[in-house]
Amino acid sequence: MKTFITSILLCAVTPVFSAGYIKDFDYQLTDIAFKGLRKETLFSRTETSFMDLEKSICANRAHVWGYDLTRFNKINTGKIFFFFGASIWNKDDKHGYMYHVAPYIIENGTEYVMETSYPLELKAPVTVEEWMENETYNRIKATDCLEITAADTDLTEYFYARQNLPEKRGAGKQGARCYFRKVPGHYWFPTSIAIHDLKKDEDGKKVEFEPKAFDLDDVLEACIETASGKIGRFFGGGKAKCKTHLNL
Repeated sequence: MKTFITSILLCAVTPVFSAGYIKDFDYQLTDIAFKGLRKETLFSRTETSFMDLEKSICANRAHVWGYDLTRFNKINTGKIFFFFGASIWNKDDKHGYMYHVAPYIIENGTEYVMETSYPLELKAPVTVEEWMENETYNRIKATDCLEITAADTDLTEYFYARQNLPEKRGAGKQGARCYFRKVPGHYWFPTSIAIHDLKKDEDGKKVEFEPKAFDLDDVLEACIETASGKIGRFFGGGKAKCKTHLNL
C-alpha cells in the first residue's frame, strides 16, 4: 500500500514532457492539434508579400514568421537552426552559408518546419528530415547531422561569428558535416543562443540572457530588414510596411 501511494505522489510531482520539449531552455512547444489547428492552414496564412525573400536574412524572416505564428494562434513555437559544414558546398555554389533557420511547430507529436522562404519549391510544411536534406540539395542524409545541446560548448563558440562549424572535433567528440539546434521561437540569431548557453557576450563579458517571449522592437527591426532594399530602408518604406503588418 505504501509503495502504491508513493508511486501516485511521484506521478503527481514529476513533470510530464511531451514532444516538443526543449530541455536546455525548459520550454514546451504547443501541440497545435490540441488547439484544433492544422499545420497546412497555418502555413497557408504565412504572410510573405511584403518581404524580399531572395535578399533578406533568413533569421529575420523566421523571427517575423515565428512571432506571427505565436500572436495569431496563441501557441508556443520553436525555431530550428541548421549549421552547414564547409564540405557541403562546392566551387559552383554562389554562397557557402554558415546556417539557415526556420520556425517549427508540433502537430500530433510530430515536428514540422514552416519553411516559406521558397514558395515555388516548398508548398507545405515538411518534416525536419525533409527540410535538412532540401537545404543541402540532398547532398546529405538527415541522419548524418548531429543535434547540438548546451553541453557542446566547443561548437557553440562558433555561433558568435559567421564561420562554418568544424566537421572534426577534439577530445574524442563526434563531428559531422551538419548540425542542428532547436530553440524557443523567440531566439533570434545564433549569437543569442551562444549568450544563453555560455553566459557571456562575444567580447567575453558575463551576461545573463534568458528571454521568455518575443521582443517587439526586435521583431520590428527584423521585419524592416526583410521588407527593405538598401534604398527603400533609407527612405523608410520598409518601416511603414512593417508597422502596418505588426499593427503598431
